[in-house]
Amino acid sequence: MLDFCPLALDLRIWFVDQRARRSANLHQSAGLSALLPALCGIVLRAMRQMTGASICAVLVLAWYWLPAFLLLFVGAMRGRAGGLALVVYYTTFIIPVGIFALVATLSFAGTVGTGWAASAVITAFIPCAILAGAAERAQSLKYTSPRPADAMSLASDLLAIHKCNQDFSGAHPAIGYAESLQQLGPEGTQCLAGNLAGGVNNRFTVRYEPGARGMNGVMANYSVKAWETAPKSKDWTTIYSDESGLIWYRLEAPTGPTRAQLEPLYPGSDFAAVLRCVEERDPTHVRIYRGNELVKITTRDEYVSNCILGASFSSADTFSLDGYEYHYRFSEDEFEVSARPANYGVSGLRSFLAIGRLGENGRLATLNVYATPHNRAATTEDSLAMAEEVGWPLITGVAKEEYCGDQLCP
Repeated sequence: MLDFCPLALDLRIWFVDQRARRSANLHQSAGLSALLPALCGIVLRAMRQMTGASICAVLVLAWYWLPAFLLLFVGAMRGRAGGLALVVYYTTFIIPVGIFALVATLSFAGTVGTGWAASAVITAFIPCAILAGAAERAQSLKYTSPRPADAMSLASDLLAIHKCNQDFSGAHPAIGYAESLQQLGPEGTQCLAGNLAGGVNNRFTVRYEPGARGMNGVMANYSVKAWETAPKSKDWTTIYSDESGLIWYRLEAPTGPTRAQLEPLYPGSDFAAVLRCVEERDPTHVRIYRGNELVKITTRDEYVSNCILGASFSSADTFSLDGYEYHYRFSEDEFEVSARPANYGVSGLRSFLAIGRLGENGRLATLNVYATPHNRAATTEDSLAMAEEVGWPLITGVAKEEYCGDQLCP
């Protein structure tokens, strides 16, 4: 190892030296490309070859305009992405460079004529315009290249499958969930559209897998898997869901699959914001402003109604927020918050119940959040919710399942 260190240092120095040499060669080449026409112009002028000397002068003058045009095109392209600040930034460089080129052009026009001066400007403008067009084209191709199908494009169909299957199970308690999607389609309960009952979506193939029946003959489990029917990208999307109503998706790539994620069909940060408002035991010291006006808080209910932004209250303890209907209640040291989809099977599927207890100094001591895919309020008998669903990534009273391709991780 001790012998290797000097060798590694020598290699690093060699690479840095090679990079510096390449940079120096590039600058030398650029300088020579401007110097040669200047020298040729001097020689031709001495030989009284005025036309040739003028052509060389045009090339030299074009070099004066190249930096200005390049900065102009780069500033225009970056300005669309970065806004006014970048435009101002590039303008500070364009103005002095442009003034220098303009003065030289006016002097040249007074000596040999306007036509020669204009040809110098055009000679500089054309390659810069070609380079800018090529760069714009490359940038557009970067964002129009084939991409994996959006998992959210299948979300409404998966919600429909879950809703129809929950309705089927509720109507057939002795049977449980359906044996196939056909039982939920036009030939069955007529809950699903024909193409979806056949396992076909615009971009995905859907496969329904019924679970095993228990000793009582009731099917209590099922899963739904989906994958891109005809991927147009080297990466493709796969989706997994089951009777819990949770929908996972991930990208499959030649280098291996990415980490699976939950589709955002849950209240998330809204739920967490509601919890933070409801858990405040003594909110009278909290300052809330509406515009420039200070809102005076005297009760916990009054605080909650002013704390939750965007909520539409139908009563003192019930309100709607972003597709969910909320209800809360609290005592001195405990609180509960429930949330249900406003339109079951459309705006969401799972309902939630949070039960928290406050400890010393009004700090949150415990918090458990339960969830159910059924069309009812969640209870403490239901499974724990996923942390991401309720916007509490570090909470302990939630589930921690992960998706492992075609099943939940063991």
